[in-house]
Formats: sequence, C-alpha cells, structure tokens
Amino acid sequence: MSQLELATEAGTTPRHLSFIETGRSRPGANLVIRLASALDVPIRERNALLAAAGLPPAYPSLALDDEAMKPVRSVLDRLLRTHEPYPAWVGTRGFRFLAANETAEALFPGLMALTPEAIVDLWFGPGPFRDLVENWQDVVWAGVASLRREVARANDDALAQLLRRAEGHAKTIPPPDPKARPELPVVCPRLIVGDRRVRTISTVVRFDTAIEVTASELRVELMFPADDESDAFFRERRAVAADR
Repeated sequence: MSQLELATEAGTTPRHLSFIETGRSRPGANLVIRLASALDVPIRERNALLAAAGLPPAYPSLALDDEAMKPVRSVLDRLLRTHEPYPAWVGTRGFRFLAANETAEALFPGLMALTPEAIVDLWFGPGPFRDLVENWQDVVWAGVASLRREVARANDDALAQLLRRAEGHAKTIPPPDPKARPELPVVCPRLIVGDRRVRTISTVVRFDTAIEVTASELRVELMFPADDESDAFFRERRAVAADR
C-alpha cells in the first residue's frame, strides 16, 4: 500500500502518517488499531503494535480453559463430536494441535502429543505420512504455501523457524506441474490405506470476528470424503471402532 492509500484506509492524513513513521508523532490507541485493521494485522500483533507505541494492549489473551472461553470450547467440542465419522482437529498457530475427534486420532494416532517441529517433520519429511498420502508432492507444496502466508502476516520467530524447517524438506521435492489438471478444486490428501484409495476434501473453520488472542488463532480442520467410496471407508471404520 502507498502511504496515501494506507492513510485513507485508516482515516488519517499522509502527513500525520509520515510523522508517525519518522517518530515525530506518537499515535493514539485508536489510530494504531485503525492502521492494524487496514493492514490486516493479526490480533496478537496488534497488541505488539500498541506496546511499541507505549500503549496498553487492547485485546485480552485468555487460556482456553478460562471461564470466559466456555462458549468457544462448546463450539469446538460440538464441531469435533458432530463431524464423526469424519476426521476433525482443533489447532492453533504454529502447528500446535489441541484436540481431535476419535476418527482423526485413529487415522493419525499420537498427533496430539507431537511437538510443532515433529509435526513439520512428519508432514513435510519422509516417513509414514509420505507413504500414506498418494499426492504427497502436491500436499507438501500446498502446506508450504499456506505456512508462508501465515508467516507473512505474523511477527513470530517460532513460526518463521517452522517455515524454514518445512522449506528444508520441500527443497528436495519438485514442485507440482502448474499445467497439470487438478483432480479437485482444492489440494487435499488422497490416502492409501491398505488396498483402499481414500479421496478427501477439507475445510477450515475460524472465529473471524474474534477480539481475543486465543480465539483469533484457533482453527478447526474438518476432513470430508470426496466420493462415495471414501465415505464408505470412514463409516466402516467408525462402525468397527464402535463394536470394540
């Protein structure tokens, strides 16, 4: 954005914005928040901008088990439970998984206990995940692109280190052919489980109107079957688990 575009979007003047950039003027909290909104700065980084201006944080940061977060936990629990027999995970910034439903845990056991670094190695490096995912090359590069977008929005050294770790794995993998006709309009794993080919399609649920740090960073990934055969696979696995 040009200085004029940013000033217009934030409801100030280019002259005042220039004074802020050069340190000749200190912004008030309202202007800092308007600038952050115009630049699509995440909630956590908005508090950091306020601190840099010598101002108190405007957005609370609560633990997920805080009483005030009870409605959020209720939504998360319901999403996980009602999404059965399909996999669902609750995660947050930096490849940290907080919860999963029974189907997700059965498909990728032990994921909740892994560190972010171990998850990056599992997802982007050689090993059991690579052997499970038929279109691993496409999934890896889509994951790198997603992580790059997240790093670009957040001033987070730990997240940037995870990106470098993922890129270190990906650099040995040829990028997908841009001329290839995609099987689906989104990149999602095609799993090979035994003699079954399971095609999936996923979507992510976020609290886009969050005004609190923890809620703003939560994401629920919901995996769906992409065809009838894959739907039958998940339902059969659920039925077997229920009989045990």
